[in-house]
Amino acid sequence: MTDTNSFGAVSVCRVDAKTYEFGGLRLSSSLDLPLLAALPAAAPNSDVDILISVSRSALPDGPLVHQSSGRFGLALHRLGSGWVFRHRDIGVVVDAEGLRLVCHCPRPSDGLLLAEILVRRILPKLCYRHGRLPLHAATLANGAGGQGARAAMLLGTSGSGKSTLTAALARYRGWRIFGDDMSILDDRRHPAVFGGVAGVSLWQDAVDGLDIASDEIVPLAGYEGKYAYRPGAGPSAALPLTAIILLSVATDADVIRLERLEGPEVLVMLCSQIVPFNPRDVAESGDLMRRLGQVTRDVPVFALAYPRRYAKLSAVTDAIATLVDGPAS
Repeated sequence: MTDTNSFGAVSVCRVDAKTYEFGGLRLSSSLDLPLLAALPAAAPNSDVDILISVSRSALPDGPLVHQSSGRFGLALHRLGSGWVFRHRDIGVVVDAEGLRLVCHCPRPSDGLLLAEILVRRILPKLCYRHGRLPLHAATLANGAGGQGARAAMLLGTSGSGKSTLTAALARYRGWRIFGDDMSILDDRRHPAVFGGVAGVSLWQDAVDGLDIASDEIVPLAGYEGKYAYRPGAGPSAALPLTAIILLSVATDADVIRLERLEGPEVLVMLCSQIVPFNPRDVAESGDLMRRLGQVTRDVPVFALAYPRRYAKLSAVTDAIATLVDGPAS
């Protein structure tokens, strides 16, 4: 079933949409989002937080606000009262309230790339407009289930081992992955984490080092030698955040050190991990910093230094599990 409507002056084509959840928000999307698990068909009157449509027309332009570095080189432009996120000639138009998105994809062959950009980069930013606190971090929940389920967050610079350690916690401890790259917090009361991309991206050496079978991984489009490992979806309900863990490389090849961090310098260590919608908005950045500071006062922060050897990862996951599960009885 296909019909047409308009978003400002942009004509869009809406096909039968799928329903997804991301960061505690319900999405209705005409663009297939393979990184997210589609929910059962929603009732006609069910609430939708964000409506996503697809257009084959050219992406509109506007004044450049911010140019990001990184793989996608995502640019943020102003468009009237709304916004445009651009990657080359594809991108997403966002209305002023962050409620309606139009994905401009003139070539259907670019659909998978645009879906990845939307889920991995744009939706986390958009979560800020919906009252969430987005962070560049990996998040997992222990396997206790029910009232005993709790979450831990892993932070570190690129190459610090977040993805490999995330996969190790899932493989060795049976933990559920909320995301290996972006985490979405509900910080209105005691900090809690929402579900996001329930999987992790791994290079071949990590797949081999963790002894993950070939039928448990899927090649990632556009990444030579990189795979998606999705051992199980995280729950959609928010879970309490029990520990924040900052990763670093151990100087001693055989020692695992897990130490509590305290004081104002903790916020300094973590502030580079905030994910603003508009990096040029000083008030927005200040709000994110203030809220992250409160999170670090409510949730204990630890520094984890460990040897980068696959044979040690099981012991590293044991140390993390002690923080989240508590000591074994």
